[in-house]
Amino acid sequence: MIDSYANGLLDDYAERFGFNLPAVQHLWETVAQGGGDMAMFDHPEFAGPGQWMRGGLIMITEPGNHVLKNRIDALCNELSRLYRERGDAAQPGHRRINAHARAWDTVAVERENWWPAELGEPAAVGEQNQLAYAYFDAARRLAIRRGKRVTLYETGTHRITGVAQSQYEDASDVVFTSQIGEVALAELAQVPSNTEAESAAPAGSSSSDILDALERLGELQRQGVLTEAEFAAKKQVLLARL
Repeated sequence: MIDSYANGLLDDYAERFGFNLPAVQHLWETVAQGGGDMAMFDHPEFAGPGQWMRGGLIMITEPGNHVLKNRIDALCNELSRLYRERGDAAQPGHRRINAHARAWDTVAVERENWWPAELGEPAAVGEQNQLAYAYFDAARRLAIRRGKRVTLYETGTHRITGVAQSQYEDASDVVFTSQIGEVALAELAQVPSNTEAESAAPAGSSSSDILDALERLGELQRQGVLTEAEFAAKKQVLLARL
């Protein structure tokens, strides 16, 4: 059953993602039945039957229609986030599954957690054209993997729900969807990696070098590139070398 609060949000989602309200309501019900982790849907606006799994796994009857797949995936991620925020996942009668399993597999498949462990569990993950992404709502971070390299970005007020386009010449051209519209990866500020930050004061550095590094870290924190927690952690590493 859809209450008035949820129905109001679903109306907003319908307008944002370009689907009719009945289609969004149908998808909400299937996401709820899947415990917020998966959905088995069947609606004309979604090209008939299909399956979605939180973690970026989606199947529809038009596998080559990447635009539709991305729109459905983004909408499912938003509905899953709403479902978990409302605490519906704790209510009895809702199915809970292994979040690492593929919805269409009979055997659970472990997902590769390639992002930094301290970021926790992502709110949305996926892979497009050799580029993998994972979005972390609480940390306001977007992790991007190209080959073996992982880069973090500050998302600010954007809550990433999926990829807006599937074809691009360069990774910096990729465009993501968020609750306030589309945002290009090139528009997001890159977060210095731990290696880059800590290399400012390698082992054996003088006290003045370490103090200079602390000053630079402080500037990054003031600019909003580093969170207070990240700044404190890196500060401890540097102070330990004095």
